[in-house]
Amino acid sequence: HRLFDGRTPKVFRDWVVEVEDGRILDVGPRSRAASGSDAGDVVDLGDVTLLPGLIDAHQHLVFDASDDPVAHLQAADDAAVLQRMQSAAQRALAVGITTIRDLGDRNYLSLTLRDLFRDGHEVGPRILAAGPPLTVSGGHCWFLGGVADGEDGVRRAVRERVTHGVDVIKIMATGGNMTPTFGPHESQYNRAELAAAADEAHAHGLRIAAHAHGPQGIADALATSVDSIEHCTFFTAEGVDADPDLLEQLARSGVAISMTAALLPGSEVPFPAMRQRLDAIIANCAILVRAGARVVCSSDAGVGPNKPHDVLP
Repeated sequence: HRLFDGRTPKVFRDWVVEVEDGRILDVGPRSRAASGSDAGDVVDLGDVTLLPGLIDAHQHLVFDASDDPVAHLQAADDAAVLQRMQSAAQRALAVGITTIRDLGDRNYLSLTLRDLFRDGHEVGPRILAAGPPLTVSGGHCWFLGGVADGEDGVRRAVRERVTHGVDVIKIMATGGNMTPTFGPHESQYNRAELAAAADEAHAHGLRIAAHAHGPQGIADALATSVDSIEHCTFFTAEGVDADPDLLEQLARSGVAISMTAALLPGSEVPFPAMRQRLDAIIANCAILVRAGARVVCSSDAGVGPNKPHDVLP
């Protein structure tokens, strides 16, 4: 069998993984492994390639990857939604995604699921949960229940999430494609409000992820020391406009850029505005990668049929 350890592009052959009590002790050449009576049970996996568990840095387990995930969510009670979320998370695990960062739910359901898996009641991936994302009144994904207006409002909202035990804070710096009230290119929070959210999150030892499509929202998120910028598409009202200086600043900053680019092979992007801009978005992503930016893999799974929860990031 073959083994890929994720540290180099090399694929190793005839390596072994030593496991004891469900934990990996060592990975290395067969010649280095224990032998004889110390070897324990040896399992030959056959003609496979073994690799570390995958991490999807941006999913929404609360959305069902249907043609209208918002309507389906609003029509279901929490018990039904939680059951669907559990199924989605287990499908992700079945294709090798062992850690999911869930960046937006309703009523903190992702925390309930996180704890269900963590406590061993059900088998599932590790979940890092944000709870309801911070957004302005009528803003992107307002229906998830995370409305917070103004600097004091976002600080209170962050503290509320700390009380619930979230793993990360999510804030909608700009509008998005799922909510018609604010376009993706439009900023929802100003720089001072984003700075207040980031400051409050960091004061409580939490990282903060900023959903940002528009150039101004991206620039504001970068200036306020958020830990990751989600999407980072440089949407404008008519197309895509990425300032080369801002691209360079992003590359130098070390901020994680989560491009949410995974798609079901052969599928089409559901939002016409995104389809029209996709080539330009990918081109800007390539510029960032070549410049040494910290680009991470993610899918935004759940938001449409082309992004099921079991698509590899």
